[in-house]
Amino acid sequence: MDPFVHLHLHTEYSLLDGAARIDRLFQVAKEKNIPAVAMTDHGNMYGGIAFSKAAKEHGIKPIIGCEFYVTKDYKSRDSKRNEMYHLVLLAKNTQGYKNIIKLDSIAFIDGFYYKPRIDMDLLEKHTEGVVCLSACLAGELQRLLLSDRDEEARALCERFIRMFGEDFYIELQDHGIPEQKYVNPKLIALARELGVKMVATNDVHYINKSDAEMHDVLLCVQTGKHIDDEDRMRFSTQEFYLKDHDEMAALFPEVPDAITNTLEVAEKCNFEFAYHQPLLPNYVPADGTTPKQFLRKLCMDGLNNRYKVITPEIMERAEYELGIIDRMGFNEYYLIVWDFINYARMHDIPVGAGRGSGVGSIVAYAVGITNVEPLQYALLFERFLNPERQSMPDFDVDFCGERRGEVIEYVKEKYGDGKVCQIVTFGTMAAKNAIKDVARVYRVPYADVDKITKAMPGKGTIPQLFGFVEPKPGKPDISVPELKEMYANDATVRQIVDMARQLEGMPRNTSKHAAGVVICKDVISDHVPMQRNGEDITTQYNMIEVEELGLLKMDFLGLKTLTDIKKAVTYVKEEHGITVDFAEIGYEDRGTYELIGEGDTDAVFQLESAGMKKFMRDLRPNNLEDIIA
Repeated sequence: MDPFVHLHLHTEYSLLDGAARIDRLFQVAKEKNIPAVAMTDHGNMYGGIAFSKAAKEHGIKPIIGCEFYVTKDYKSRDSKRNEMYHLVLLAKNTQGYKNIIKLDSIAFIDGFYYKPRIDMDLLEKHTEGVVCLSACLAGELQRLLLSDRDEEARALCERFIRMFGEDFYIELQDHGIPEQKYVNPKLIALARELGVKMVATNDVHYINKSDAEMHDVLLCVQTGKHIDDEDRMRFSTQEFYLKDHDEMAALFPEVPDAITNTLEVAEKCNFEFAYHQPLLPNYVPADGTTPKQFLRKLCMDGLNNRYKVITPEIMERAEYELGIIDRMGFNEYYLIVWDFINYARMHDIPVGAGRGSGVGSIVAYAVGITNVEPLQYALLFERFLNPERQSMPDFDVDFCGERRGEVIEYVKEKYGDGKVCQIVTFGTMAAKNAIKDVARVYRVPYADVDKITKAMPGKGTIPQLFGFVEPKPGKPDISVPELKEMYANDATVRQIVDMARQLEGMPRNTSKHAAGVVICKDVISDHVPMQRNGEDITTQYNMIEVEELGLLKMDFLGLKTLTDIKKAVTYVKEEHGITVDFAEIGYEDRGTYELIGEGDTDAVFQLESAGMKKFMRDLRPNNLEDIIA
């Protein structure tokens, strides 16, 4: 079979519309001799990194792009004057990728009105390194030709040629839709007249033809409709799947160049993600010293404050850590974290003692990033940082839940608002919700659905719970006999479960990560596409991906317990005139362990549940090590 390249494809990140799932796409592409595939999700680039990695695992070339919404004036909120059109942009190289993510960031942050939008004037400033395709029937070129406004279509096409030169291609699609039958001859004639190359695309929304019903259900979930509603949004044919070369060539026998030109576009597009870039922001000490010198000074001053006697063991550990930190280029990382924690303490914002592997660092303890002495507990620095580590170290820092936002605002002011933002996270269609969504679409009565979902435990996927897969070696079988029996004996249950299984795990919405904040030495949208999430600006890539690219990801965790402790200390001072100083009390207070041993631990972090209270009454701890264990 001859090769063919799909240049117009919607993954599951065209939320509740695309259903060409990344984890399944490339195996099928490989079987169909498709050497390269483009990702062109609607208005976003959420899936870029996952798409790129999965393609390369299968030996297929990933092409990173986006199907944009283009309007007359992206800043206008006049919906009557601002009809939206589709336009596909693909990254040829790094500059092209930078232009596309810049456009997409502006579309979300400044142009969002129902959809993220750009306009032609904005696009004209960001054409370098970009291939442009005229898109589907929702493209402006196609709309003009459908309305027989041929002269306007010609003028628009000439503008695209001026903007993109030989990197502008006219798209031809044929899904058996009458409008496409009408417009394709016009597109071909226009292309021939103006010397524009054509590409055949298939507007892929799902992988196999048999997935059409699943995609139809997905559209119903998106629009809140039932499968039998007559007036709902639906695709008029079942042709929006990943076709092979022969199927595509059969659609366009009169223009074989539209098939071969897809390979030409693939050859042009050679962008690859660069991982672990040096994007750590600079920290400039106020005293004019270098970051290395300033961190050393902070550390030595801190050791003198923390320890009554600095033993050779303490000094040896500090020198060892400072050497590793400097050798790995993390002096500024420590100083950035020290700086915002110091700001919080200076402004009476409660900060946690430290959690995770970061408390193994004596340098962090000395400068006040953490408040746990690591030698006493034989904590290992290497768990946090060692020369073999590829990824960034990660201090998880707890702040008072009510005032955490003040610290984030300080960081934005210090490094620049465009260089600091929060991180996206995705809500997915979990097992129970997928069952409920599908049942609603098929109008299955609530009582019948309730029997299924009530029998489902809180954890486990649909294949695991219904026994469709064997448990992995060493893992328990979590299948539920009651569910297996329902599936075997009830045709309606089978219909719901079979469909929900196909939808399970798909992303359905975006939100802001509870704690993740990105800090970059450059404007973040130079490296990562951004989006608006309500009033908040977030990345479009998740926290693992932004860190892989080299951006500094910090967890600013809001902890209600710190707020409670702060208020309790304030009330004790106000009511009784007593100042509670935890540094003075230490960890050996007998009365505290008596209260814990009596289970009197309401609102005590990690000891407040009924089970932990009972455990504490049985354990009767008399030191912190007992509780740790």
